[in-house]
Amino acid sequence: MRPADLVDRLAAAGAALQALPLDRRLDVWSETVESFLAKTAPELRGDRELRGDRELRSRLIAATGLSPAGLDAALETVLAGVRRPAAERLFAASADLSASLSATRGVTLAILASNIPGLVVQPLLPALALGRPVLIKTPSSEPFFAPAFIAALARREKILGEAFHALSWQGGDRSLEDELFPKVQRVLAYGDGDTIRDLQQRCGDPSENRLIAYGPKLSLAVVGGEADPATVAGLARDTALFDQRGCLSLQWVFTDGDATALGRQLADALAGEAERLPPGPASPGAAAAVQQIRVEAAMRGQDCFPVSTQEAGAGVANGTVLVETSAPPPTLVPSPGLRLLRVYRVPNIESVPDLLAPWRGFLQGATLTGVASLQGPLENLRTPLENLGVSRFAAPGELQRVDATWTNGGLAPWEAFL
Repeated sequence: MRPADLVDRLAAAGAALQALPLDRRLDVWSETVESFLAKTAPELRGDRELRGDRELRSRLIAATGLSPAGLDAALETVLAGVRRPAAERLFAASADLSASLSATRGVTLAILASNIPGLVVQPLLPALALGRPVLIKTPSSEPFFAPAFIAALARREKILGEAFHALSWQGGDRSLEDELFPKVQRVLAYGDGDTIRDLQQRCGDPSENRLIAYGPKLSLAVVGGEADPATVAGLARDTALFDQRGCLSLQWVFTDGDATALGRQLADALAGEAERLPPGPASPGAAAAVQQIRVEAAMRGQDCFPVSTQEAGAGVANGTVLVETSAPPPTLVPSPGLRLLRVYRVPNIESVPDLLAPWRGFLQGATLTGVASLQGPLENLRTPLENLGVSRFAAPGELQRVDATWTNGGLAPWEAFL
């Protein structure tokens, strides 16, 4: 089917989708999510007539590069954020909008990134709440989860298979995209900077608001004083989950306490995470980047703690903690991945927003924790960090556990479908 014809078919299903009672939509969604969490969905079980559970899981492991335990943890985290309680909150928040929308509005194209498995649930749920048809572009490197999830929805309610569709193609295929883009009402895109810049040029006048983009961002923690073991464990968890690929994955830690001691504690905690959630294989490029960073740290006399486990030694994929105690801190550099965490010693934590100012618009989440957070300086950081673009604040270990109502980058989850 030609892309333009597919969009027309999806649009034609919009009225029937919007006529589907909200309670029924919510029930179908919740049953599907729970079946994937419990690993009872036929799409996961390996039923012959479907692209089976076992086959799907092995394909996802190969496609994402996550370890089996890492994939399970990633999917559990993503799906937990769209379970029934969170879905009910989103349905309630968008109820007035849903009632007022015209059933003739067009199709949204959602372009997924490959860094987070299961990402399709984030655009699908608000689309379901508002009764809007969606075409999903799956990552070319991982075209498996989205169609399996949509098939599971359609098994319970046929119209969802008619109003939602997942399609895979190589991004930048102009012969396909030049036909497709003019047909959709809006483009919702997750991706790297080059992808977003290309889409901005191709979606026309910015004032028309045809593109809603979630580009690359990073997250940080501020630790006041000395960190207790629970805090350190939580920070390590926020670094290790998704192998540090998400916008809410921790990359930088700022502290006015003993940075070297904190770095050593984080390395120990990351070793525990490497045993609980073994990392996936390191790509040659990322491994070389981390090795170079370790060598440069040694040459500068910088504290560097390679994460070591009994089975894998100090392999680059296990993680690395770099500690920078120079004053003023050097230029902030994003992590190359592979659970590499930078710890910066700052004499005054109130200076952290000034250090982050060059990264305005590229910041996503923050953890503010430590003895000073109960009253005073740490809480004073919230507003300056929000002004720099931080849209999520969470306790250590909870940074990546977002639910369906999260205003990612300040945008409500349903804005792409209005």
